[in-house]
Amino acid sequence: MSRIVYLDQNHWITLARARRAPGKIPNEEEREAADQLWQLATTGLVRLPLSFAHLGETAHAGNGQRRRDLAETMLEAYDGWHMMHPLAITRHEFQSAFGGPALTPEDVFTTAADSPFSTYTPDPRERASDSARRSLAELTWRAAWSCALLEDTLSEEEAEAEARAVDRWTGALTDLAQLSVDSPIGEDRGRAALHLVANFQEEIALAAMRAGLSAAEMHDQLIEDPTGLIARMPSCGRGLEIVHGRLRNATDKWTRNDLNDLYFLAPAAAYAHYVVAERKTGNYLMSSTGRTTPGASVHLNLRSLLKQLREDMQAGVESAQSM
Repeated sequence: MSRIVYLDQNHWITLARARRAPGKIPNEEEREAADQLWQLATTGLVRLPLSFAHLGETAHAGNGQRRRDLAETMLEAYDGWHMMHPLAITRHEFQSAFGGPALTPEDVFTTAADSPFSTYTPDPRERASDSARRSLAELTWRAAWSCALLEDTLSEEEAEAEARAVDRWTGALTDLAQLSVDSPIGEDRGRAALHLVANFQEEIALAAMRAGLSAAEMHDQLIEDPTGLIARMPSCGRGLEIVHGRLRNATDKWTRNDLNDLYFLAPAAAYAHYVVAERKTGNYLMSSTGRTTPGASVHLNLRSLLKQLREDMQAGVESAQSM
């Protein structure tokens, strides 16, 4: 089985530089690790899924050669694999908490059409459907994704609307951090849980409806122990740990880039085998190990990832030989 490796955008940039401009990577070990990861991806030993965050961040890179180099590298290496949108994952995790089936890595990382978008719903029946029909849908979708990754840009109005929405989000967390400076740990952990519930109201309501809960039953489950409910979820639980950890750090400032780091790296760490994260969120993910469900091995650079991959692959070979 191929190992799933989710790369934060800055590590995709390193991979692109290794392919197109290796001289721009000052660390020789990192450059060699990028080359080795490329070989593993192109031979199918690892999968490098893309997400909606990658599409959005690439679109922000403009239309120059740097953006084209990055997009082409992604398209050459990802082999059609995507990660479900975090909002879709959140819906399903709450649905599972309300009594529905749990998500699996096969649900979260998929070649299914439209899977990176928040409206996507995994359907187990699709895996057993006619392969020719499914292949045609995925091929059409793959062509559309390629065009979007290479060419999509935000209009001035779209960019301004996005900036306002993100600023509201960072402002709310900055205000919450001020309340948490002198409060007991349990109290600010509860605030972090309630903040996540408030941000996911539509997803929670839809999950409750799909699980067959009434509004009163949904309310009772959320009010009884919102912190415990979220902590048991693979992705949302990691989101809770990141938010709580950052609220306890009075010097930590929320920025616009933190939105993608929080909402995309948390589910990746919950369902992938490996995640190569940006430094700040990666450290929070690593420090929360033991308080979350089992998940990915988290790394901050490609050379650390490759060291772990080699060790795990060697262990797999030795295990197979001993059987």
